[in-house]
Amino acid sequence: MNRKLFWKLSVCLSLGSILLVWIVSTSSLNMENHFSRISAENKAELLGYQQQAEALIKAGDRDAASRWVNDLSAREDVYVNIVRVQKENLVELTSDHNSSRRAELGRSIEWGIHLYHDNPTMELQFSDGSASLVIELPQRMRPGQWWPHIHFLLNTLAPLLLMVIISILLYRHFMRPLRQLETATRQFMHGDFAIRVRPQLKRRNDELARLAETFDTMAARVGSLIQTQRHLINDLSHELRTPLQRLNLALTSSRDDKEQRIQREAALMQKLVEDTLSLAWLDNVAYQPKQTPVDIRALLDVIAEDARYEYPDREIQLKVPDHQTWVAGSERSLSQACENIIRNAVRHTSPEGSVQITLSATDEEVEIRIRDQGAGVPDQLLDTIFKPFFRVDKSREREAGGFGLGLALAKRQLESIDATVEARNCSPGLEIIIRQLCVILPQGG
Repeated sequence: MNRKLFWKLSVCLSLGSILLVWIVSTSSLNMENHFSRISAENKAELLGYQQQAEALIKAGDRDAASRWVNDLSAREDVYVNIVRVQKENLVELTSDHNSSRRAELGRSIEWGIHLYHDNPTMELQFSDGSASLVIELPQRMRPGQWWPHIHFLLNTLAPLLLMVIISILLYRHFMRPLRQLETATRQFMHGDFAIRVRPQLKRRNDELARLAETFDTMAARVGSLIQTQRHLINDLSHELRTPLQRLNLALTSSRDDKEQRIQREAALMQKLVEDTLSLAWLDNVAYQPKQTPVDIRALLDVIAEDARYEYPDREIQLKVPDHQTWVAGSERSLSQACENIIRNAVRHTSPEGSVQITLSATDEEVEIRIRDQGAGVPDQLLDTIFKPFFRVDKSREREAGGFGLGLALAKRQLESIDATVEARNCSPGLEIIIRQLCVILPQGG
């Protein structure tokens, strides 16, 4: 089962979550590193203190240096001192890494300041390295005063913004085909039965694409039904007009055969209405008859015998296998379809002509060929003869009692049992071929 939509959602949400964690963590680290640095102005001010202290010490005025240190400590409210420490190594340093570094009393002003600890003590060494100014970092110089607010925004606003972007992208990705489907549904509702959605989705292949395909199938089916019903109503009204006119003439006529004429026209109208209703029902209902074993050989024998009785002036040749031929189908559908096709062949065969009915069977298929000796059908109309109310010669058909519904009914009935029917011209006449693609059951059912 295709679950591309599920996987799209899973991948998008998974990647979105990973991206969210990565953005928040990376941004927090970078921002924290940036805000932990002492500003250039404060660095310059600390270096100024170091230069003042170095100048006082080099001048040899220890009293002035003491007053300056005490005043600075009081003013900044921090620990301040000028120290010279004799650093004696108690162990021998042999590695390059250890010997290259000097012992330090405090932090360099170039280092980052921990944003969650107390203010560190800074060491600003004199230019000649003889002493150092040691000062606790004043509170006003402490970096990262806005960090708590920025940290809050990074952990709330950034995830919110990212999820909104992902939601918008997912919404647009999923709503675009739904909007197209909604638009197509409205157009279909207003009579545009040719509207289709699947071609608009191009190479998309997920659950929404399958929904569009289902809609297109439904639209094609419903549109075809609506158009068929419209044609049926128009054709039926047209076909009823002629027998109604003849009935009116017969009612006002003084001929001796008036009663027979009325009965004949009434029977024609009844058959027309019954066939039209049957065709409309087969078109509107997904008719699936119960599959039962049918002896197609015996069925054709009965239909051919009835046709010989009804048309004694035509020769009806039946060629069937010597053994019984059983198929899985519907006896009613097969019987009505074959009878309609055979009657159509007999009507189009002139007196003293012949109709050939041939049954052949293989391990997988049963084939029935019904061939008449009529005038045939133009090649461009071979598919059209299975449409309702189609007649090549309308006047001849009407006189023979036909309305162009027999082949249409036969096609619908055969399709209901998964059989196919086609027509082709022969010399002379027309041949109708029925193929039943089904498993042939053992003899006796």
